Amino acid sequence: MNNIERGLLQSVCENNMFGAKKYARCILLNNKAKSNEYFCNEMIHKLDMEDEMVLPANLKGLLFVEDPKETFKEGRYYLSSREQAVSEKIFRMCHASQKLAELGVNYVNSTMLYGESGTGKTTFGRCIAYKLGLPFAYLNFTRVIDSYLGATSKNLSNIFDYVNGRKCVLMLDEIDAIGMARKSKNEVGELSRVVIGLMQNLDRLTGDTVVIGATNRLDIIDPALLRRFTVKHEVVRPNREERLGMVRKFFGDVGYDIPEDKLQKFAEPGDTQAGLENRMIMELVNFYSEQEDSVEEKIDKQGDNNVYDQTTA
Repeated sequence: MNNIERGLLQSVCENNMFGAKKYARCILLNNKAKSNEYFCNEMIHKLDMEDEMVLPANLKGLLFVEDPKETFKEGRYYLSSREQAVSEKIFRMCHASQKLAELGVNYVNSTMLYGESGTGKTTFGRCIAYKLGLPFAYLNFTRVIDSYLGATSKNLSNIFDYVNGRKCVLMLDEIDAIGMARKSKNEVGELSRVVIGLMQNLDRLTGDTVVIGATNRLDIIDPALLRRFTVKHEVVRPNREERLGMVRKFFGDVGYDIPEDKLQKFAEPGDTQAGLENRMIMELVNFYSEQEDSVEEKIDKQGDNNVYDQTTA
């Protein structure tokens, strides 16, 4: 047994996860066997991602960071041609921002998604993080707002201090919660300063961070804040052909053999993406519930037969 293996075992026995991860990384990096290459790379990726996702105490409950490899199901996600075009544009902007950084020019890759609730804006952001192999940092502005607006500005500063310089996809969801146009009749003086603070924080981000904003109310977003987003894209309800594609892909990925006539009916209502997903999940719930009921009925019937056999004997 070598020193690294001893260190790993000692760390595990002492419940020292920091030490255990350190020695595990050493073992993975030192393993040169071709047959273990994929496994080692996957484990190193997990360790790197965990390091990226460790949040300081003052951000817990405000910012959520996840590994999209664990939370995004590519096999059941349908990407429309509209969102496919936007994703390709974001990937091109990633390449451009890296080249500009080499020239000493800072460029933030930023996209604003807008549209009604349930059309898949957040899932699209998670898809981008998955495709780029980056952590997905999710910020919902309704959680950041404090009853004391001065604390809201501090929350924002703390979040952007953490994110700045990190390679990740930063999802700013429900940005209209604080990003309403200044001088509007609903505007509060202190809230206006929060909007200014948000814009300043966006301006100091580096090209390592991919920013995706999301709102259901583009009409009330401050124009100066909107200018911080290079791309503006409306996410709309899927059309019938897209709904068919979504249903086929989802049920195909989970291994559920749905009859063609039933599949066609699934695509009829003009649902949002979330509405369609809910109906597909309920279809699976009903299917497996009926299976369970069928099994219980067989057991009960078998029990009745056994009783009958004993009494007749």
